[in-house]
Amino acid sequence: MKKNTSFLFILICTTILLSSCARGLSERDKLLLELNEPEYLMAALWQQTSSEYRALCYQAFNVARDRIHLDLMKEWPKPRAVIIDLDETLVFNSPYNASGVMKEQNYPQEFYEWIASGKATLIPGAKEFLEYINKEGYEIFYVTNRRDESTDITLQQIIDLGVPQANSEHLLMRGTDHTKQGRRDKVAEEYVVILYIGDNCVDFLGDFYNASIEERKGVVVRNKEKWGRNFIILPNPMHGSWKKALYYGKGNLTDAEKLQLKIDLLETVDE
Repeated sequence: MKKNTSFLFILICTTILLSSCARGLSERDKLLLELNEPEYLMAALWQQTSSEYRALCYQAFNVARDRIHLDLMKEWPKPRAVIIDLDETLVFNSPYNASGVMKEQNYPQEFYEWIASGKATLIPGAKEFLEYINKEGYEIFYVTNRRDESTDITLQQIIDLGVPQANSEHLLMRGTDHTKQGRRDKVAEEYVVILYIGDNCVDFLGDFYNASIEERKGVVVRNKEKWGRNFIILPNPMHGSWKKALYYGKGNLTDAEKLQLKIDLLETVDE
């Protein structure tokens, strides 16, 4: 994220001032000053270290498998398909995401370098589930909002990760369809889409895109019968459209204003 000159000047002056006062700071505060996004430190740690995160991933894919078991008892007029997202649904990008806590990142260049590095791994439970539905004859469509210029490295990544149907026919990049709805609708023209799997509400419905916090909550409630049935969602505390919703209708905010807004949005026992 590029900062304007005024902000950089203020940041440099503040850093110099804080450095001059470093002797009066606690060791904890000194460490926090060195971080780029300290508010996401615990989110990154939870994703990387907690057994709860892995349990939720396995749970999501176990539920998905159970839904396929039920679906196999039905007959449909068209072939069956599953639509699945990539980042934080199939591909575990936590080391890259955690780097943003430590230092400012040059997006998308550093993300492309991360994709091409071959260091990403799979979300727990994902590969076993995809191999199962592939064996049962389901078409698998990888629908991602990665930009089109990363198509080649994205395709190579899913090939290297060894997931089934990893080819250009089944990989649907963003193009101009930021909500993903157009690509989902296109698949649904030829297939019965049994499951949508993602970590971001935009992976399920376009109504979530560019909406306020309350609007997004309303869409969830209106579709409450689909969660765990047609919609399988995985945990991701690091990034997604939920973060954009925090700043909905607020215009351009400085980093300090964004942090203050996050604090103001918290509901506490004192309120």
